[in-house]
Amino acid sequence: GIILLLLTVPVFYYFYDKHYAHEIDEFLLERKDEFNKKSLQSLKIKEIPMWNRFNDDDEVILPHANQREENRFANEDFYYIQERKKESYRVLYAKIQIENQPYILMVRLNIHETQKIIKSANLLQFFLFFCLMLGFVLVTRVVYKNLWKPFYLTLREIEQFNIQKNEVPQFQETSIQEFRQLNEALRKLVSNNLQAYKIQKEFTENASHEMQTPLAVFQSKLDILLQQSNLSKEQLLIIQSLYNVTSRLRRINKNLLLLAKMDNLQFPDTEALNVPVIVAGSLSFFTEQAEANTIRIKTDIAPEDCIVQSNKTLLESLINNLITNAIRHNLPEGTIHISFQNRCLMIENTGVSNELDNTMLFRRFGRMSKTAKGSGLGLAIVQQICALYQWQVEYRYAGNRHQFTIIF
Repeated sequence: GIILLLLTVPVFYYFYDKHYAHEIDEFLLERKDEFNKKSLQSLKIKEIPMWNRFNDDDEVILPHANQREENRFANEDFYYIQERKKESYRVLYAKIQIENQPYILMVRLNIHETQKIIKSANLLQFFLFFCLMLGFVLVTRVVYKNLWKPFYLTLREIEQFNIQKNEVPQFQETSIQEFRQLNEALRKLVSNNLQAYKIQKEFTENASHEMQTPLAVFQSKLDILLQQSNLSKEQLLIIQSLYNVTSRLRRINKNLLLLAKMDNLQFPDTEALNVPVIVAGSLSFFTEQAEANTIRIKTDIAPEDCIVQSNKTLLESLINNLITNAIRHNLPEGTIHISFQNRCLMIENTGVSNELDNTMLFRRFGRMSKTAKGSGLGLAIVQQICALYQWQVEYRYAGNRHQFTIIF
């Protein structure tokens, strides 16, 4: 709208100038007709110089070779004696006959002052439009700011909302009905989410206790049974099978609770951690396990610092899951190579001689085969931790080795 308003100024000037030129042309034609009625019949060729001397704006001149039309209009500059300078004139060149000889009647009108007035009027119009536009923009900005102020206050409250604080945002009261409805809808939505979060958090905490305790008791009873000396071989196998299943249940329960806590953002505490130091600390716990499975672990950790802001439990869980995965899915007499450089942790291991399915690899319970060991949650936990801290996890199969890379 503002652009269209500004465009009207040159358009107005163009049409006004065309209209003014048309009116001037009509006036010049009337002067020509007046000359034809009053002077043309009586004017003699020898009287032309004298006639021209007494008529400042009318003049009889010799015909132009390039004028073919009866009447020709033009804008030309002529010397104006009173102002002692050249000024603009609207000129009519009309063909006439004096004593049967062709001549041109030149009729002119000074339009210098009129053009100045037109230009001044258009400049004034442009200035008024500019002031009007500026005022419109300022008023609109003030009205817009006051009108949308409740919305931006609500938006700020939502941006600062933290579900872990268990507090419903306090929206500012407003007289605008639409924003009142918006605030009320948001208040209900946040309250319902807080209630759902509280219930889910309580369930996670209760499940951690109610499920782990019976499993621990059951496993301890199995330990006692395994120590009995009067058990047959068949009984020992059954108890050992129950023991293994119980251990797996405890791992699944622990991993599911860890995933649930991450989903509920129950790991808010972070600290500056040095990744190579955490990796070195985790390796000491897996060396014996790897040796028991006749697996050799090689390390190539560059002497550099890689500081990240994260929860220590989650970072240790990420590294432990990757190393456990490399041991569990390795081959007898296999190897594991752990390297770290340029903020990139890579754990590669020997294993099955084919690439794993990327679409299933990081899914929960995404087993590559029915005979695969583990709970099927380790890599899902790895991906969840990486997503939480915006790290990048990659898998590729190269040189008969499975490579998992974490880019911090």
